[in-house]
Amino acid sequence: MGNLATHYDPFSNPNDDETFSDYGYCGTYIIDGNSTGDKDLVCCKKCIKKFKQADAELQQARNSQLKDMQGFVDFMEKELTIKEEK
Repeated sequence: MGNLATHYDPFSNPNDDETFSDYGYCGTYIIDGNSTGDKDLVCCKKCIKKFKQADAELQQARNSQLKDMQGFVDFMEKELTIKEEK
Protein backbone atom coordinates (compact mmCIF):
# COMPACT_ATOMS: atom_id res chain seq x y z
CA MET A 1 0.00 0.00 0.00
CA GLY A 2 1.37 3.42 -0.96
CA ASN A 3 1.58 6.54 1.15
CA LEU A 4 -1.62 8.37 1.89
CA ALA A 5 -1.99 11.83 0.39
CA THR A 6 -2.17 14.73 2.81
CA HIS A 7 -5.47 16.55 2.31
CA TYR A 8 -6.41 20.16 2.97
CA ASP A 9 -8.62 20.83 6.00
CA PRO A 10 -8.84 24.59 6.54
CA PHE A 11 -10.90 24.09 9.70
CA SER A 12 -8.33 21.89 11.43
CA ASN A 13 -6.89 23.04 14.72
CA PRO A 14 -3.06 22.94 14.62
CA ASN A 15 -2.96 22.87 18.44
CA ASP A 16 -5.16 19.78 18.73
CA ASP A 17 -4.31 16.56 16.89
CA GLU A 18 -7.83 15.26 17.48
CA THR A 19 -9.65 18.14 15.79
CA PHE A 20 -10.12 17.56 12.10
CA SER A 21 -12.92 17.21 9.58
CA ASP A 22 -14.23 13.85 8.40
CA TYR A 23 -13.39 14.72 4.79
CA GLY A 24 -10.60 16.61 3.06
CA TYR A 25 -11.50 19.56 0.91
CA CYS A 26 -11.43 17.30 -2.14
CA GLY A 27 -14.09 15.05 -0.59
CA THR A 28 -11.77 12.19 0.38
CA TYR A 29 -12.44 10.54 3.74
CA ILE A 30 -9.69 11.48 6.20
CA ILE A 31 -7.99 8.58 7.94
CA ASP A 32 -5.76 8.97 11.01
CA GLY A 33 -5.01 12.64 10.58
CA ASN A 34 -3.87 12.62 6.96
CA SER A 35 -5.00 16.23 6.70
CA THR A 36 -3.60 19.63 7.55
CA GLY A 37 -4.55 23.28 7.48
CA ASP A 38 -1.02 24.11 6.28
CA LYS A 39 -1.11 24.46 2.50
CA ASP A 40 2.62 23.79 2.22
CA LEU A 41 2.12 20.25 3.53
CA VAL A 42 -0.80 19.32 1.24
CA CYS A 43 0.06 16.88 -1.56
CA CYS A 44 -3.45 15.95 -2.77
CA LYS A 45 -3.77 17.40 -6.27
CA LYS A 46 -7.55 17.82 -5.97
CA CYS A 47 -7.19 19.77 -2.72
CA ILE A 48 -4.45 21.97 -4.19
CA LYS A 49 -6.73 22.88 -7.11
CA LYS A 50 -9.39 24.00 -4.63
CA PHE A 51 -7.23 26.31 -2.47
CA LYS A 52 -8.85 29.51 -3.80
CA GLN A 53 -12.36 28.11 -3.35
CA ALA A 54 -11.49 26.92 0.15
CA ASP A 55 -10.01 30.31 1.08
CA ALA A 56 -13.15 32.10 -0.08
CA GLU A 57 -15.43 29.74 1.85
CA LEU A 58 -13.24 29.95 4.94
CA GLN A 59 -13.32 33.75 4.81
CA GLN A 60 -17.10 33.68 4.43
CA ALA A 61 -17.41 31.36 7.44
CA ARG A 62 -15.15 33.58 9.55
CA ASN A 63 -17.06 36.71 8.52
CA SER A 64 -20.30 35.02 9.51
CA GLN A 65 -18.85 34.08 12.90
CA LEU A 66 -17.62 37.62 13.45
CA LYS A 67 -21.03 39.01 12.49
CA ASP A 68 -22.70 36.67 14.99
CA MET A 69 -20.24 37.69 17.71
CA GLN A 70 -20.77 41.38 16.96
CA GLY A 71 -24.53 40.83 17.14
CA PHE A 72 -24.11 39.35 20.62
CA VAL A 73 -21.86 42.24 21.71
CA ASP A 74 -24.40 44.76 20.43
CA PHE A 75 -27.21 42.95 22.26
CA MET A 76 -25.27 42.88 25.54
CA GLU A 77 -24.32 46.56 25.26
CA LYS A 78 -27.98 47.43 24.72
CA GLU A 79 -29.04 45.33 27.72
CA LEU A 80 -26.40 46.92 29.93
CA THR A 81 -27.45 50.40 28.80
CA ILE A 82 -31.09 49.64 29.64
CA LYS A 83 -30.11 48.35 33.12
CA GLU A 84 -27.95 51.42 33.79
CA GLU A 85 -30.81 53.74 32.86
CA LYS A 86 -33.13 52.17 35.43
